[in-house]
Amino acid sequence: MFVEKHGYLVTRHVRDVNGQIEMSLFIKTPEGTVKVLPDRQLSVFFSNAPLSFFYSCDRTVPIKGVSWAECAYRSFQHEPVVMVQSHSLMLHQQMVKFVKSAGYSVFEEDIKASNRYLMERHIRGSVRFIGEPDASQQTFRQARLIAGDWQPEWRVWSLDIETSVSTNTLLSIGVVARDQRVVFVVSSSSHTLFDASTTVVCYPDEKSLLLAFMNYVKQYSPDIFIGWNLIGFDLHFIDQRCQSLGLRPAFGVGGESWTIRSSENQGKYFATIPGRVALDGITLLKVGGYHFESYSLNNVSKEILNEGKLLQGSERWQEIERLHQEDLPAFVAYNLQDCDLVLRIFDKLKLIELQQTRVDLTGIPLEQTGGAVAAFENQYLPRLHKAGWVAPAWRDEDFVASPGGFVMSSRPGLYKNVLVFDFKSLYPSIIRTFYIDPLARIVAEDVSSHTASQVFSSNTSDLVPGFLGANFARHQAILPELVTELANAREAAKREGNSILSYAIKIIMNSFYGVLGSNVCRFYHAELASSITMRGHELLERTKCWMEEKGAQVIYGDTDSLFVRLPDDPIKTPEQQGNNLRDDINRRLSQWCRDYAGLDSQLELEFERIYERFFMPTIRGTDEGSKKRYAGKSKGKLVFKGLEAARTDWTPLARQFQRTLFEKVFNDENPIGFIQDTIDQLRAGAFDNQLVYSKQLSRPLSAYTKNKPPHVRAAAMIDQRRAEQGLPLEYNKGRQRVSYLYQSRGVVPFESDEDLVDLDYEHYIEKQLEPIAESVLPFFNTNMTNLLSQQFSLL
Repeated sequence: MFVEKHGYLVTRHVRDVNGQIEMSLFIKTPEGTVKVLPDRQLSVFFSNAPLSFFYSCDRTVPIKGVSWAECAYRSFQHEPVVMVQSHSLMLHQQMVKFVKSAGYSVFEEDIKASNRYLMERHIRGSVRFIGEPDASQQTFRQARLIAGDWQPEWRVWSLDIETSVSTNTLLSIGVVARDQRVVFVVSSSSHTLFDASTTVVCYPDEKSLLLAFMNYVKQYSPDIFIGWNLIGFDLHFIDQRCQSLGLRPAFGVGGESWTIRSSENQGKYFATIPGRVALDGITLLKVGGYHFESYSLNNVSKEILNEGKLLQGSERWQEIERLHQEDLPAFVAYNLQDCDLVLRIFDKLKLIELQQTRVDLTGIPLEQTGGAVAAFENQYLPRLHKAGWVAPAWRDEDFVASPGGFVMSSRPGLYKNVLVFDFKSLYPSIIRTFYIDPLARIVAEDVSSHTASQVFSSNTSDLVPGFLGANFARHQAILPELVTELANAREAAKREGNSILSYAIKIIMNSFYGVLGSNVCRFYHAELASSITMRGHELLERTKCWMEEKGAQVIYGDTDSLFVRLPDDPIKTPEQQGNNLRDDINRRLSQWCRDYAGLDSQLELEFERIYERFFMPTIRGTDEGSKKRYAGKSKGKLVFKGLEAARTDWTPLARQFQRTLFEKVFNDENPIGFIQDTIDQLRAGAFDNQLVYSKQLSRPLSAYTKNKPPHVRAAAMIDQRRAEQGLPLEYNKGRQRVSYLYQSRGVVPFESDEDLVDLDYEHYIEKQLEPIAESVLPFFNTNMTNLLSQQFSLL
């Protein structure tokens, strides 16, 4: 008997079972997560090989489990294509190889069967399905699915482990959820209760602990694991210990094994857990557009929650091991607090809601935090198929980078009342206005050459000019329509106060340019991305000219923004002038688009802000204006872009020095006394705790073979000491931050306040304070050489 249910897609999996494709969809329902096996299990690709090719091959050696048929689609080369369906993944791969070896092209052969099945049915997250349940009601076969509207309440576990660095073993696993707090500990203690709300369960060894934790996961069945560096550390470590102890990591909903894998060239880790999802806090913060000097849990929790970890510092592993042996309640408290901090950060920033919103909009898997290309294809391919086309084949050709965003040379100086204008969603607006689209480009080529006039209108007025020789057929464009739908949905989300939805739509729309300009996307073509960026250049240059016609002085421009000085007006305020200039430019843009190609402008220039005071520096050592570097004060708030105060690789002293310096300059105070006093205090040791550099390794330490900058040398010193002590290396994976400072003998790693001795103060004056001070001292008719020589004469 078939049963109908609604739910939300958690994970998707495809494999061959007994020579047949098994597509497993794990779906969370109101009653729990179940396994759903769709009724139509096929793997599909397309080819320009004629039907006669397949029939002739089949007559020679019958091909079982594969079918082929003509379809209504065409390739981007305007050829008819054949659809090839296979009953197993192995047959699919063999057929792809077979067709390619005969010299024919294949299309969409890399799309997973489960992704195609869901994409064609417009299923993204929420689903409705009808299937035949087994006796346990946990597996539904012969199921049919359609898109649904049910929204789940996720069962979320914040997970954190503690390990012994000296023995490379697991000490504990902590779990915090809204209704439970539990710690599994390797200990001979008899603790079973920590406090009224926390359970502590002790086990004699790792194996017993891991088996108990697997049973606990199965019993209480979380939907989502969250943590900090969750997959790359916690789950990876648990997986390694399972392998070492001969245990199968049975963490799936039905006791299936998980898979923890890494991408060696990128240093990323991925987790596949049937029916469950692992989401890492650091990754989701970056997806959400959050920026921190350090993404350590201690730093982020201090900034977001105003609360840090119980143990801090590079030697905390020693204290963790001591607490585990001598003070189990304190050890448990430390483990649980990490779980608490992560859960509270996720809740406060609504990170799971953001991820689910991305799924609802694009259909990417719930566990996939990246995937801009996949998100694009999930939205674009169904529309492309509906229009009668298949996606282009992957091309082995040289990558041609499109020009970057517009950046004009600046006019350096210290200014008052600088107005900032920027284009609202510039690249998506260009796509909408000028019909930038992969299919529209192909159709336009054909219209221009009149090679398929029997299929397409050859009316060239349908074409919109692009760049690098491209044109776009406005009546065949898919992407502008998609962007318009997203833009309208974003405006609705703004009106409703749904900031999560608004932001999710924004990052999706803004990703389209990057996707079209990336050779990891099958739709990549240099003409597409260049027709976006070069149009942006043209629009910024045109807008600059229009502004200058109105008497404005454009002192800088960057990507979608212009920084403008207007002549003083005794009647109108700067804000009134800015509003008038914005309205005039938008009228001109609309008229220019109509005159250019009969286009309706979707371009909108916004008047973003006024900097009451603004500073644009020169390139150090020259008179030329810099780019992407400035400081300003707007409504009492200091803003730094690209300068030392905004850079985490400069010392805290330098960054605070610059902030205070510009406070004084922007308040029309002479900063010379402040500079001299700062130098005196530095030499007197008043700022020793602000002289620590911090910089991230971009790759594993062993990869630095030729050039070894200071942070690399400091990391090497730490790892050398650890190796001598028989401890695991700390910097062998890359992407870790290194703290260091300069003593009289040179670079040394910073590990504790005991390292703040024999500091090279002259290094900090020359390399940290002097470059910052020199940027403003010419406005006060002096320089650092004069200031330092005056101080020297007073000694």
